Amino acid sequence: MMNDRPDTQQPSGLCATCRHARVVMSDRGSRFVQCGRARTEPAYPKYPRLPVLTCPGHESVEVG
Repeated sequence: MMNDRPDTQQPSGLCATCRHARVVMSDRGSRFVQCGRARTEPAYPKYPRLPVLTCPGHESVEVG
């Protein structure tokens, strides 16, 4: 199951406001932030270590 936005209550850092970030839930209920840039740009990790404090590929979106 995928949600559109990372939960801003979780310590995801920049991913909480990035248009490339998606939350993936495992069958066991764990949540992981997935970076959409990783699909086409190998320099980005598919599942970045959180919280992300700096990212050259960050693109803000309005949250809310």
